[in-house]
Amino acid sequence: MRADLGYKGDIKMKDKKQWKRIAVYCLRYIAIPVLLELIIESLNRKSVVSGFLYLFEKPSLFLFNTLIIMLTVSVALFFKREIFVLTLISSMWLIFGVVNFVILSFRVTPFSAVDITLLESAISVSGHYLNARNIAMIAVVAVLVFGSMIFLFKKAPKHKHTTQKKLIISGISVALVAFAIFFLRLRSHSVQALETNYTNISEAYENYGFVYCFTNSIIDTGIGKPDDYSPERVKQVLGRLDSGAKSSAERPNVIFIQLESFFDVRTIKELKLSEDAIPNFHKLQKEYSSGLLTVPTVGAGTVNTEFEVLTGISQKDFGASEYPYKTILRDTTSESICYDLKKLGYTSHCVHNNEGTFYGRNKVFKNLGFDTFTSMEFMNGLEDNPNGWKKDAVLTEEILDTLDSTKGPDFTLGITVQSHGKYQGFEVPGDAKVKVLKAPDDMEESYLYYVNQLYEVDKMIGELTAALEKREEKTILVLYGDHLPSLDIKKEDLIDSNLYQTQYVVWDNMGLARMKQNLASYQLYSEVLERIGIREGNITKYHQNAYWRTKSYYEDLKVLEYDMLYGENYAYNGQKPFEPTDLAMGTRPVKITDVSRNGRGCLLTGENLTPYAHVLFDGSELSAEWIDDKHIQILDEVDYEPEEEPEASPGASPAASPEASPGAEKEEEKKEDIPDAFLVQIRTDGGTVLGESEALLWKDTSLGKAGQ
Repeated sequence: MRADLGYKGDIKMKDKKQWKRIAVYCLRYIAIPVLLELIIESLNRKSVVSGFLYLFEKPSLFLFNTLIIMLTVSVALFFKREIFVLTLISSMWLIFGVVNFVILSFRVTPFSAVDITLLESAISVSGHYLNARNIAMIAVVAVLVFGSMIFLFKKAPKHKHTTQKKLIISGISVALVAFAIFFLRLRSHSVQALETNYTNISEAYENYGFVYCFTNSIIDTGIGKPDDYSPERVKQVLGRLDSGAKSSAERPNVIFIQLESFFDVRTIKELKLSEDAIPNFHKLQKEYSSGLLTVPTVGAGTVNTEFEVLTGISQKDFGASEYPYKTILRDTTSESICYDLKKLGYTSHCVHNNEGTFYGRNKVFKNLGFDTFTSMEFMNGLEDNPNGWKKDAVLTEEILDTLDSTKGPDFTLGITVQSHGKYQGFEVPGDAKVKVLKAPDDMEESYLYYVNQLYEVDKMIGELTAALEKREEKTILVLYGDHLPSLDIKKEDLIDSNLYQTQYVVWDNMGLARMKQNLASYQLYSEVLERIGIREGNITKYHQNAYWRTKSYYEDLKVLEYDMLYGENYAYNGQKPFEPTDLAMGTRPVKITDVSRNGRGCLLTGENLTPYAHVLFDGSELSAEWIDDKHIQILDEVDYEPEEEPEASPGASPAASPEASPGAEKEEEKKEDIPDAFLVQIRTDGGTVLGESEALLWKDTSLGKAGQ
């Protein structure tokens, strides 16, 4: 009897332990995801109250986001170090939530998977947003998190044995969560709505939740294959183009200026200024063609507007938050205004007073048909604004240089940077031209800085148009804003309530008729070319001939986009239509003409030298000081030891030498490996070599000739 009681007691104890174990697992794999989702959504909305309201206002979406977290943390069930893996995955979600909160403090667009691929670019601009204290805090937190993970890995409990029963139960649990996600995705209209409502990324994250949108940005990339994609479908679209239309004989210079974070601040309801912040732009709007420009981004994402303007391709046809510059355009060419104009004898240039490697432009521009790219590393006369961005005044001369660099017509894209964020924490001189009398949400300080940067950018616009008026060459100049600034502007703050609209204006010295027309950024270049009678390229002709307001317009455009970038190139008879260009960095080449002695050591003389020039001799970098565009002072002693000519071995014939044999293959030698030679390399602050001069041998310099 006592034995029976003891046996029953043991069973009860085992049942209690079993239920306790179940309770612990429920706490881990249900409570933790719910808690994480509450924290992440509170950070996404910058409000704890809003995070909790999301649970009650949109329960199905809250549940869907929670299930996604639950599915990822459930992976820990299959590991012996279960607690460590669970903590690691949970920490990653928490870190993503915090990163999203930080990013939303600097820009309007939330954190997406593509931002991870932009890490290099983010690091290069971090100094404009973070001070030394912020960076130090991030470093300390990173070290603490990393150290904690190492400690947890060593100290957390570890399953000694993984039974078959546990694996089966774990598999069933994960399968149930996956099924719940699939079922909710299939049945819930609110969850399904994300697929057709992702054009406004900021609103999508707020409506559908960070976890769902972020996960979608990982999965959803590229242009989806149209259901009816086929040679016949492509031929049908091409058949609607006016193939008989020929370009006119007119070949004016074409200049596009992408104005960073530039828009008409008069559209902000609660903003009052002492005077017009952009008088030159407004004057051009009154006298020349202009309109509103719908862009694909707000607060950030410059290159997506740039991509649309250059290619005529709609960025919304790509994955959520995708940057084509970081994906398909890294290794695939695309039709662009550059390639289209190249058929008519144009040379294409880009001028940008920021790093050449930013967004990978030094690589991407080869696939867009540019011939030259002058980044800030190839410029002189650079001046910083209070936030460390280069002022735009330097662009006028650089743009004119591109026009003077060739005998034929030119296409030039100028990209400004001065009015880039952030906008708070910088002193504005008391004699600043524009005063802020009233601003939304007590942001007078930020707006004061921003509008005075705009004023200086607008001054550059006035200088450029004045310089172009003096030239005898026919020219068309297109000025447009890439997106609204990251000033926490809301729809209700604007007169037109559209966060995705900036303004554009088209100046010309050809007497073109003035037109008022609103455009999308991917329609801009084809419309401008139409006005001067240029009709080259499938995408260009498509926009020039299609009816923009029809459903088939977008569907047919997507067919052409997919065919060229991801499909079989049916539009081009199955052949890749464009070859990458041999992109030259800088409009004019960097040269070394001589190296001679002076009172401080050695003086290098050359052409087009900039503060980003590094001097090498015999493959080793020398300490040097840039003086001007023609001189660099070498501070190190140049060690030159003449090498003896190698003796010819007995019996060796001259034909055995690779140099004596015209057909002999020889591995291309790097310029920096050429012995006893001076070389100038232009590098970014991060050390990337963007361009270099031809090597100048010691014996061909004044130094070498003096020693002969």
